[in-house]
Amino acid sequence: MTEAQAVDAWSGSPISWEELRTAVVGNNGVYRIDMAVLREIGGYGRLGTNVRQILSRKLAGVGLGHLPAELPSYQDKQVLLYQYGTPAAEIVEALSEGATDGAEAALLRLNSSQDLAKVRDASIKAVELLSILSERCKDCMGPLH
Repeated sequence: MTEAQAVDAWSGSPISWEELRTAVVGNNGVYRIDMAVLREIGGYGRLGTNVRQILSRKLAGVGLGHLPAELPSYQDKQVLLYQYGTPAAEIVEALSEGATDGAEAALLRLNSSQDLAKVRDASIKAVELLSILSERCKDCMGPLH
């Protein structure tokens, strides 16, 4: 069974570190999760400073980074997890490194990517479509965002 198939095999929130890693990998290396779920996976009651540091180390131990860099102390806050070694991780690392050769190389790769051109085109088309739909549906429902 591939990791993507394993993600489909269970429903709901991950309940173990391995399931969490599988969920991130199965979602193209990026996954948003509530701090309450991370707390439950770790088996902790409160999200104190030490617990958040332990959770951060556990995530790193299964090959995952997180944004924000400091895990939030409230269970209802969300964090964005990303898989190390992916383009997303390169960008996060580039932004946190400052003006280094590695940061420059990662950002140059991003800007020269053919996929980026497709994303830009799709974004422009999506904005145009949203504008058209908003105009047509002024009085039929609430504003489209």
